[in-house]
Amino acid sequence: RLKLSSRTCTEWILPGVRMLAAIRAMRHEALAGGKIHVIKVGTSTLLTNDEVGGQKVSLSNISRLVELIASLRTSGDHVVLVSSGAVGMGCLKLGLSQRPTGPGVKQALAAAGQSRLMRLYEDLFAVIGVNVAQLLISRDDFSDKARFLAVRNTFWALLRLGVVPIVNENDSLSAEHVPNFGDNDTMAAMTAVLLQADWVFLATDVDFLYTANPKDDPNATPIYAVEDLSRLKLAGLEASSSQWGTGGMATKIIAARIAVCAGVHCGLVNGEVPERIGQMIRGKKEGGTHFVALKGCASFAQNDHNRWIITLPPSGSLTLDRDGYDAVLTHHKIRTGMLLKCSGEFSHDEAVALFFDGKEIARALVRMSSAAITDEMNRSMVGLLDFTRELQAAGIYLDGYKSWRKGGHKGASGEMNADVLRKLEQNGVVIKSDTPQSSGHQSSVIADGCDIVLMCTATIKEADRQVLILSGSGAKRLPGCEPTAPFAL
Repeated sequence: RLKLSSRTCTEWILPGVRMLAAIRAMRHEALAGGKIHVIKVGTSTLLTNDEVGGQKVSLSNISRLVELIASLRTSGDHVVLVSSGAVGMGCLKLGLSQRPTGPGVKQALAAAGQSRLMRLYEDLFAVIGVNVAQLLISRDDFSDKARFLAVRNTFWALLRLGVVPIVNENDSLSAEHVPNFGDNDTMAAMTAVLLQADWVFLATDVDFLYTANPKDDPNATPIYAVEDLSRLKLAGLEASSSQWGTGGMATKIIAARIAVCAGVHCGLVNGEVPERIGQMIRGKKEGGTHFVALKGCASFAQNDHNRWIITLPPSGSLTLDRDGYDAVLTHHKIRTGMLLKCSGEFSHDEAVALFFDGKEIARALVRMSSAAITDEMNRSMVGLLDFTRELQAAGIYLDGYKSWRKGGHKGASGEMNADVLRKLEQNGVVIKSDTPQSSGHQSSVIADGCDIVLMCTATIKEADRQVLILSGSGAKRLPGCEPTAPFAL
């Protein structure tokens, strides 16, 4: 059983818990104790079919949404509205029956439609005496840590002033070759992470997340709560059926994962019934599908640095061996000697996904480029066993074995049998390398423990168990940890 040292607990675990408590206290004081809810509405909620088969603004949906936000603010909570629809509104404003394509067209439609969209919100919120503000943000605002914190401070200042921020991606100035959010579901989740929100709600055109597409499968059943997204097996995750939108159920699953890994509850609700958002906040499972936030002590996703890492798009991936997995659990450094595979092209100070046993377990900010990591892995051959005759007798080529040792699953003769190879290794002879390398634990550092954020429910729970064992608290949680939702199935 993996055990944490007293030094690890003293230097990493307990300071992390204390930091979490301090951040919560600062946020509580700044926002007068109210909860923060991020609500994302898409084009399918804002627009509806008209009598002749075209599109028109759904005033009933938008008005009910505005009333809900006013109700939440009256109860002392704070709301941030993430709204798509600029391109769709632009098409309506310009009298277009189809969404056109071509260089610069999307940007032009977004520029034309954003002003119409904000005018609609301004007028409706003014009726109930609520002030709103427009924020157009881009992926770059999350990629740079200084801008990440500056945007957060702007949000917090608006909320303290009693203003409802209305957020959209800055499509009118985005370049085709520049990475963007991809959809506003992702941007909503990242905004919730940025603000340390309590909930993020993703409006869609169905009541729940289902085991299959209910439009195609009559046996599809609703899912009321999801505690472990890694175990979620769904069929028929399709893109948006609307010609005006860019999202779909698959993008909402991705957004939910970003949110819950940062300790933010995520709700999937029907945009035509915005009142269900209030039901979910009050704990009623019939409101929609609840993706339960990961609140483990070991996640360390509650400080600004770790929240920033979660919002970074992974530029590549690293597959770890057991030593690497143990290092992640104990918040230690990971080194090149702990790697089985390096995928993708990335530079130092970029985010990568960490995999173990076929599952993504964490995100990390790396100190080495993919080229440097691959070069060191290729030069480090100490420990490779030479048992050519034994391999040939088992029908395996030596090159295939080398590939398997580096994380490949197939050799020259097909699938590698891991059990057979490990038994053969026991009788092998070590090859002496012409370029001696240090052992794995003395090789180059890829990422520091403070730059690693756990992203898997099972991994966080395993790390939590080790913290509880070391602290001698039995089944009790350490200060700052919170239980999961009471109605999760």
